[in-house]
Amino acid sequence: MTQLQRILPDADLSGAVAVLRSAHGTVAQQFGFTQETNPTNSAFIDAETLRGQLEKGIELYLMIEEGNAVGCIAIEESQTEVETFYIEKVSVVPDCRNRGLGVELMNFAASLIKERGGKHIGIALINEHEKLKAWYQRQGFREILVKEYPHLPFNVCFMSKEI
Repeated sequence: MTQLQRILPDADLSGAVAVLRSAHGTVAQQFGFTQETNPTNSAFIDAETLRGQLEKGIELYLMIEEGNAVGCIAIEESQTEVETFYIEKVSVVPDCRNRGLGVELMNFAASLIKERGGKHIGIALINEHEKLKAWYQRQGFREILVKEYPHLPFNVCFMSKEI
């Protein structure tokens, strides 16, 4: 049985930081990212950076299973697009993957977004991460745009879903 709890900016962020670093660390390793080549990647996040993101309005939810932090997900309402929210930081620690926890996180976020009047969900991911892209497609997301950013060592795939 899992529980999801919102993490506020003034909370102890060590559990969330550990989940993000662990979950995104495998992706950083897979694609050869380092803190120098991709400093904004969640594999390299610290509590101060995460606190700043929370203070700017990102809502972070930590997934707890048997007293251990095993995943997290963040949502953010768009400031420019009506009825649009973004899902970010979808994370499941490596030892707990392939058990449906990621889908549980996504369903939780979609339900919360729908309750708040959201009709569109946007996500962004590493375009070259074919396995993850296919995972999002199985959940109803479709590719909208692939964009290159000079400061990132990969192209970004933007996907969306109507709810």
